[in-house]
Order: sequence, then C-alpha cells, then structure tokens
Amino acid sequence: AVFAELQVAFILDPGIIDKVRGMASVARCLGASLVSAALAQQVGQLSQEHHIPMSVESCKRAGGCTTEETQIVMDMQWRWIHNKDAYNNCLPGEFWDKDLCPDPKTCSQNCAMEGVDEKGYTENYKAWPVEKGIKLEFPNAPRVYMLDGEDKYKMFKLKNKEFTFDVDLSSLPCGMNAALYFVEMDEHGDKSGLNPGGAKYGAGYCDAQCPHMRYIRGEANLLDWEQTHSAMNPDGEILTGGHEGRYGYCCAEMDILEANTAAGVYTAHPCSEEKQAVCEGKEQCGDRGEGLTGYCDKDGCGFSSYRMGDKQFWGPGQDFAVDTSKPMTIITQFVTHDNTDDGDLVDIRRLYLQDGKLFKNSQARVLEGGGDSLTDSMCNEQNKAFNQTSNGYKDAGGMKTMGEALGRGMVLSMSIWDDSFGRMLWLDGEKSRFDEDPNTLGVKRGPCPFKYGTHEDTTQYAKEHGSMSATFTNVRYGDLDSTYSLI
Repeated sequence: AVFAELQVAFILDPGIIDKVRGMASVARCLGASLVSAALAQQVGQLSQEHHIPMSVESCKRAGGCTTEETQIVMDMQWRWIHNKDAYNNCLPGEFWDKDLCPDPKTCSQNCAMEGVDEKGYTENYKAWPVEKGIKLEFPNAPRVYMLDGEDKYKMFKLKNKEFTFDVDLSSLPCGMNAALYFVEMDEHGDKSGLNPGGAKYGAGYCDAQCPHMRYIRGEANLLDWEQTHSAMNPDGEILTGGHEGRYGYCCAEMDILEANTAAGVYTAHPCSEEKQAVCEGKEQCGDRGEGLTGYCDKDGCGFSSYRMGDKQFWGPGQDFAVDTSKPMTIITQFVTHDNTDDGDLVDIRRLYLQDGKLFKNSQARVLEGGGDSLTDSMCNEQNKAFNQTSNGYKDAGGMKTMGEALGRGMVLSMSIWDDSFGRMLWLDGEKSRFDEDPNTLGVKRGPCPFKYGTHEDTTQYAKEHGSMSATFTNVRYGDLDSTYSLI
C-alpha cells in the first residue's frame, strides 16, 4: 500500500485506543511510533492464539477446482507486547522501557507478544469469519495474512496464473481503503530464537514502502528511536510525528486492490533486492522528496480507471460499469512472454464479474498508446505523461522483476484503513497536494474533495451511516481462465 495502514493494538484495555489516537494522528502516516500497548517478539502465555479458518480453491482448466483449508492470522503489530514474566508494556508510551529494552537483542529476549483468542479477534479487533472469507470492520480490524497450516504463510506463485476473489466494500466512502495485496514476506515469518512465534503470530511484515517495523527479524528496531520525523502534508504544512527505528524492511508488493466506493487502483511495486532486505538511510530505504527510489518502487505503476480518464467505470450505482454499491468478483491475470510459469512477466490484466456479466478493464483514455492493463510500455508512458520526476518502477526492474517475486512466492494480506495525514488523496482525491491543478493530466485520482478524508471525517461518516467494513470471500487461484468461468 502507498501508506502503511498503522493501527493501535488494544487487547486488555480496549479504551486505550481513544487515548492513543490523539497522540498518533501524525505518526500513523510518517511510519513513526504509535503510542500503543503493542509490539515484541517472544511468545506470551496469557492467551491462546486463535486463527480464523478460511477456505480457498485451487483451479485448473482441465479438472476444475479443489478446496484448500487455510487460516487467517493478525499482524504482530496489533498485539499486546509485555515483559515475558509480568504485565508491563515494553513500549508504554512514547519511548521504549529502558529497563526491559536497553538494546535490541535484550528487548527481544525480555518482551513477549501475546496471543489473541477467538473472542479477541471478533469482539476486540472486529475480524469476523464469514462463509469462505473474512469481514474486517473499521476502525478496529487489524491487517491480516493467510497461513498454510498453523505456523507458515501460504505462498502464492502467480506467474502465468490468475487470482480471483469477491469483495464487498459498499460501505466505504472517500478516505477509506479496502486493501488486498501480496508481499514477499518470509514463509515462516522470520522465525528464529529471538522470534519463536514467527508466522503463527503474524511476524515478518515487509512491503515496498520499506516500513520501519518495531521488530525486524526478531530484533527490536529501537536504535535512533529518540529522533523525531517530519513530513509535509497535502496542505503544505510540515508536521512532526513520533519516532521510528533506524532500519526499514523492504520487499516486493503487488497491490491487487486498494479501493473504496469512489475510486480503486491495482499497482505493481517491484524491488531491486530479492526477497526481504533490511534498509538503512535514504539511499537504501528511499525518499520520495529527494527522488530516491531505494530498494523498492514506492509509487509503483498502477491502473486507476478514474485517473486514466474513465470516470464512469467505477462507482456506486447503476450509472457505473462496475457498481461499487454491490459485491463484485475481481480477476487478476499475470501473463508471461511465453505463456509458461518460467517466462518473464509482461502483462497484468484485470477483469470484473458482477450480476453475471463479465467486464474487461477500462481503457487508458489519457494515454496516446491506450491499453487496459499494466505493461512496461504503459507504465513508462504513464510516467512521462504525468510528468513524474523519477521512474522508480523502471529503476527497480519493472515487470520482469515484479514477475520474479511472484514466481518465488508471495503472502496474501488484507486490511481496511484510513489515513489522517494524507487523507487517502493519492487514491481518490481531486488532487493530492495544495499546489496541484486538478486540470493537469494525472492529478485527479478520483472525485473526492481535497479537504476530506481525516480520521474525524471517516468516524463521523460511520456515526451517520452505520459501521464500515470490507468483506473478502471466495478466493480462487490457478490456471489462466480457470477461476471465474466456474463461478
């Protein structure tokens, strides 16, 4: 995702989330520390870990689909982290507890991440099992991952394959994001002596933003924590956020869907480094403001129908080709140059199925070369047409490098989030910065007002219109043209 969907963990005291939000409104989008009751690496003994069951299907053109049983686990950053022999938070406020965490390794040895039982998933975190899927309710729902068994992630290898799922995001207005995407996390969640929980406890997250996770490969990321970080918001204001550690954790990311009812996009984020890479400093971690790509392409090459000139393709109601007020099926195809699993990825195509009707993706009307899918030529033309100052997608290896990550295997992640700092304008806004002209090619990402999208806006919307959620169901993957034809 373009911004990390950081949330606040609250497992023993749900009321802590209200105390935290005011202090963390800037930090959530600066990658900085959230003042929370979460974060660490040993395994606690107070609550038995539960996983949400979820059935998926593996499909072949000849032979149909077979059911596979998987499990869903929440990210470790939403968990309560305390000293392993008592109940003291390892990050009790703005700073790490100096007695428990004098250095990275000692902190990891002293602190334990607690399990979450079935009641905790549904009542505290609002992650609900539904038939063949999961429902994530805002604002409590955590980021979740798919497991193959109890203690390793399911690895999807999608070159020369397609991935299909149903989604209902009909309750999500401007400023919200229902995200389903793949990241090249370690299959075992970086399980080690310092991180015995591994994938079973949702450890090991990385993505193309190179997030400065609180724990990386089992060690607390607390060096340089005393420093504060600043960034310019869409209004041109320099805001100082909280704290973050010295290191980032980078890996390739394929965003299958980031969307609300007003706008949606799918995006490839290749990385020049294979698998997972620890970064340090701007040269490795990247810096948009200075035009530094780093290990990974943070902006990515994406296809947004609205930005590409078709304002009637995606939206709520019968006037749109894809009616976001109703559930839909989304099919994404990863086509190689020789139509084999070992070939180079050259094309990422998109289809939609709704009310029994199949839709091809919209056309890129604003580009001279047109097109309705992601290819290197389309991505480079888009970069030039939108007057981008750098081309991180090309620098990181483009479609071939993205395909190599998909060939090695990637982990499925799902979430629902908002973004007070950037207001999700990169996804759905009439412009993303105060000094942009909405009439300039590529500026408009959607129809949403520039000033809308703060956490206050989204929570007020929920009060007026009811709870907001995203439901992901009926996951299928397999041979090209093998999944949606059987629905």
